[in-house]
Amino acid sequence: MPGVDLNYFIRQANKLTEKIEKRKTELAAETVEGKSGDGLVTVTCNGTQEIKSIKLDPKVVDPKDLSMLEDLLIAAINSALTSSKDHMQKELAKVSGGIKIPGIT
Repeated sequence: MPGVDLNYFIRQANKLTEKIEKRKTELAAETVEGKSGDGLVTVTCNGTQEIKSIKLDPKVVDPKDLSMLEDLLIAAINSALTSSKDHMQKELAKVSGGIKIPGIT
């Protein structure tokens, strides 16, 4: 194909990869929350799916009903992780123009 500069496309792909990696680093500093039990359990997670904090309302701590606390923790953690993944996908789509790059976005 005359006029096709393969090196240009490779440079563009490398620039896009750099932008995406930079944004992933920035996402590590951003946080989202997941809650359960009408806010009795709150989990904070960063943009790279690392749990940063868990806050419990004292009302939810009942030694006789640990299974309820465990269920609330699981629900809040899953909510936070889902929010984090959604946030990350939206932010990386902004950088990549919506292009899905396997292993990167």
